[in-house]
Amino acid sequence: RGTSIRFELPRAAAARLTVHDVGGRLVRTLVNASLPAGRNQVYWDGTDEKGRRLPAGLYSYRVEAEGASSTRTLVLLSK
Repeated sequence: RGTSIRFELPRAAAARLTVHDVGGRLVRTLVNASLPAGRNQVYWDGTDEKGRRLPAGLYSYRVEAEGASSTRTLVLLSK
């Protein structure tokens, strides 16, 4: 159970990718590192920072790089 998150960066940059619950609370930081330009893909296994499995439902992920950010919604399904 999990999902792949795909996003593009116009150029190599320090990036941060975080997952939030519907209340906007941070549940997991997936990336906090330099990433290459172009398409990037990160796998989220549906767990929080402590490795606990999160319930199925709506979550959002946020990509921040070079002072810009983008937020998208995702659905975590149960198995």
